Amino acid sequence: MRKLTKYLNLYWPYALLIAGLISLAYSLGKAEWSNFAAIIVAPFLTIFVVLVLYRPWLGMIALFIINYFLLSVLRYVHISGISVIMDIFLLFLLVCTVINSLATNDIPWERAKNKLLYLSLIWMTYVALELFNPSAMFSAWIYSRGSIYNFPLLVILTSVLFTKVKHIKTFLFVLSVLTLVSVAKAFMQKYRGFDSYELEWLNSGGASTHIIATGIRYFSIFSDAGNFGSNMGFAAVTYMILSLYLKNGLLRIYYFGVSLLAAYAMMLSGTRGAMIVPLGGMAMFIILNKNIRQIIGGAVVLLIIYVFFAHTWLLNSNQQIRRMRTAFRPSQDASFNVRVENQKRLASYMKYKPFGEGLGLAGVENQRFSYRFTTMIPTDSHFVNVWVQFGIVGLCLHLAILLFIIVYSGYLIIFRIKNWELRGMLIAMNCGLFGIMLSAYGNNFFLQYPTGYMVYMCQTFLMLGDSYDKELTENKKLTENKEHQQLQTSVIS
Repeated sequence: MRKLTKYLNLYWPYALLIAGLISLAYSLGKAEWSNFAAIIVAPFLTIFVVLVLYRPWLGMIALFIINYFLLSVLRYVHISGISVIMDIFLLFLLVCTVINSLATNDIPWERAKNKLLYLSLIWMTYVALELFNPSAMFSAWIYSRGSIYNFPLLVILTSVLFTKVKHIKTFLFVLSVLTLVSVAKAFMQKYRGFDSYELEWLNSGGASTHIIATGIRYFSIFSDAGNFGSNMGFAAVTYMILSLYLKNGLLRIYYFGVSLLAAYAMMLSGTRGAMIVPLGGMAMFIILNKNIRQIIGGAVVLLIIYVFFAHTWLLNSNQQIRRMRTAFRPSQDASFNVRVENQKRLASYMKYKPFGEGLGLAGVENQRFSYRFTTMIPTDSHFVNVWVQFGIVGLCLHLAILLFIIVYSGYLIIFRIKNWELRGMLIAMNCGLFGIMLSAYGNNFFLQYPTGYMVYMCQTFLMLGDSYDKELTENKKLTENKEHQQLQTSVIS
């Protein structure tokens, strides 16, 4: 029996390899391409599952990367039920985390018991109860189910898996690489043209909002130019601020370059509402900063940008600058006036619906569920969309949660965070989030892929800022004690 066990342990990998090669040859001979692809992918998928079981936080990074490319993939591969795939991945990651915790007892579940989790549970409860709204529809409620559990699940996973400052640094670096990929794709669209799949999307209705009289609005790998532009605005202000706080010179230069490229890509999007992201972010930077020189520098840059766009006609021959300049004269913009009129029409209807129309029943994109007043009018705004779905009560709750996160994390940054680099990372994320919150009034992108996952993860980092600072303080004390002991030992010897 022992010899049999020994031989099995020694030769089972070779047996699996031979079985796999035979299966590949059979599938190839029978032209069963789905089986062929499954056999090719199986070993890599197995390695990935084992890796996530051992290091669940890497699974979280993988989830974020998949979330970033999700909508882009759908242009090329028509997959139904893509949200179900993301749900399965989230559940898989949670199961792997629990298994890892049972095996190693290294998962700090107590970190999940934070203020943001309680806020997310309040929001989850409110959204879940929308099923009992008299005007709600079960099919729309089910299809929009991610609005119920994504928030608390991502808060829990981020809290217990991203426990060290190096995890935040990894997240920010990965996001910078993804930003550069988005910028590169926008450059390809501008200088090489749209590919056949993008042209198909434009011809099926996208052209009405992306190929307009003022020029082409580029959308890169995102769902639309509004989503793309606001995300690039977030990256521009976040990495610009981050570059001021890093000790690593090469990384500082890299993040500064990412910021400039993201700012240019924001202009390519032609999303006028995205202009508020860097402006709002810089205004918040002035509030949170303790460095007088940086405060003065930020104020001067903010003033120059405002004067350039609002009170001059310089470089007006440039298509992107000319379009962005109209954001500072909204009353003269036809689309802005149409949005205002739509909001007035919705206001008269929503006056008698304090809890909203129901989950998934706002905006023309939801006519697949029901043809009604709220699905005949474009919301064109995240906050208007929330208002129509959840009513004035839901909108006030949503705004209260967002503002609490910004204000409380601002308090931590100003009064509690001691480490210089950590403070820079938290300021950058706070300012970036504040900027896209403001932009969400003019664009309905805030909780779409990939912005929603990014928002939830950054919010968790901000609310746990104090715990990250304690980690650095304890590590510093341990290092100092170790050095002191080594010094004493050398003196005695």
